[in-house]
Amino acid sequence: MSRPAARTAGSRAVVLTCLAVTVLDGIDLLMFGAVMPVLIQNKEWGITAVEAGFIGSLSLIGMMLGAMLAGYLTDIVGRRPIVLACVASFSIFTGLCAVATNLQMFGAFRLLAGLGFGGALPTVIALTMEYVRIERRQFYNGVIQTGFPIGGAIISVIAIFVIPAFGWHSLFAAAGVIGIGLFVVAYRNLPESLAFLVARGRHEEAQALAERYDLGRSAESAVALQAAPPVADGRRRSALRTLFVPGFRLATVLFPLISFFGLLVSYGMNTWIPQILRSTGYDLGSALTFLLAFNIGSAIGMVVLTGLADRFGSRKVISTGFVLGALAVATLTLGPAQGVVFALVLLIGFCASSQTAVYGFAGIYYPAASRGTVLGLCTGLGRLGGVVGPIMVGLIMATSAGATGAFWAFAAVGLAASVLVAAVPRTGLADRRPEARPVVEPGASESPATA
Repeated sequence: MSRPAARTAGSRAVVLTCLAVTVLDGIDLLMFGAVMPVLIQNKEWGITAVEAGFIGSLSLIGMMLGAMLAGYLTDIVGRRPIVLACVASFSIFTGLCAVATNLQMFGAFRLLAGLGFGGALPTVIALTMEYVRIERRQFYNGVIQTGFPIGGAIISVIAIFVIPAFGWHSLFAAAGVIGIGLFVVAYRNLPESLAFLVARGRHEEAQALAERYDLGRSAESAVALQAAPPVADGRRRSALRTLFVPGFRLATVLFPLISFFGLLVSYGMNTWIPQILRSTGYDLGSALTFLLAFNIGSAIGMVVLTGLADRFGSRKVISTGFVLGALAVATLTLGPAQGVVFALVLLIGFCASSQTAVYGFAGIYYPAASRGTVLGLCTGLGRLGGVVGPIMVGLIMATSAGATGAFWAFAAVGLAASVLVAAVPRTGLADRRPEARPVVEPGASESPATA
């Protein structure tokens, strides 16, 4: 195999494995929603609608805590062990949901599985960015996050046939088995971060990995290997402290806020689109078509917007995406024809994927040694937006403002996110020219670049 081919194959294995992790994450996100009607209808363990909603929230809480904890730990113990631990955790506890004997046990397993799912995302984003070309890091971040809509589509189709034939337990059992298989694949394919190894003086291990994956000079991990040795331990800052040094501290506050608003829109729209449009006169079939349009637009936006961010800059692309999404939502208040609504919802889904680019922006804004921590904060605290969004829309729909009020609320949130993106200081590594973006150890003499 030629060296370029070997290099491509090595990077491809990392990207595809990380994509597989997010596909399984997407499957889990919608799996409980797929089985919830059956649980309520069959009065499984005497579950009520309120209890079902609480169980759904437990998973989100687990994801929030898992993201922040794993994001922090991945900068301390390395990417590879955290990814493997997360995959093993969500596989085991998702599988155990199939044999739960009461509601409390089922809820506990969902919470513990959520810890693994939440922790996997910031870790695979961080690892992917280090094994692809520096100028394409945003794009591949978008590629691996298409796993969420892919996984959601897979479970939506499978549930239609599997639940009537084998019962709801079979979905969780199958997901657990698939997860164990994914663990084996991840164990074979996922390397450690070279930036992590170099920062800790493990140069021989780093060099061996670089030779195995035949990394070219364009990969961030190769840049880390070629960089000067890190400064003495006494001058090193922890990953968490690095986020609050001058040049980074304001962005450390803004990125989680942006993620909060971005996920508020995504989760709120995904939960309420059918009901909102049905309340404005469209039939249920049309409303479900709009939900499909939103998710198709979202999947397309994940790769298009992140690719554009690589070319034109994250700040400009993300801000524009949020503004266009807000304008599209505001246009829905005019009650346009069904065909126009379909196009607008497709555009809204596309623009909602600006949140995917936010993760990429945060990832390239900070040094690699603190990337996992900041991504953990973004994905973890951002999950709160996913919790607040559906609740906020439900409260608005219960008032006289109704669907129009919900649309204006979404538009306002999108504009607020755009303003926050524009407010991110131009002092991070993302605002350097590509050739001036070396992986630096926190606390080294090199300070954040100024625009």
